[in-house]
Amino acid sequence: MDNKEIARQFFENLFVNNNKAYEVLADDVRVDWPGFGMETLVGRDSLRKFMDDSGPDRVVDMQIRNLLAEGDTVIAAGSISTETAGKTERSHFADVYTVQNGKITALQSYMVFDKGNDKD
Repeated sequence: MDNKEIARQFFENLFVNNNKAYEVLADDVRVDWPGFGMETLVGRDSLRKFMDDSGPDRVVDMQIRNLLAEGDTVIAAGSISTETAGKTERSHFADVYTVQNGKITALQSYMVFDKGNDKD
């Protein structure tokens, strides 16, 4: 599996088939969301706990518009709609993955929430 396929496997399976998503993460993966004021999460188990506690209930729709790879870096850009407690929200993302030896070792996710989320 090449680096693009590894990043795609993680992203497309998150909240759909978490075991398949997490199998491509390094044990000591580092994950952060710049601009959200959160500390970097370190470790697959830390990410799993965070997502289980704070993530959405389900993915409604996800589209990757660009998936680029060069060397150990993969960038995925697109949009995702999720549902939490019956409310659907759409956001746009650019994720930067570092992939080494077949595992994602780092992820920086830049997210912007869609202004349409405020309309109800």
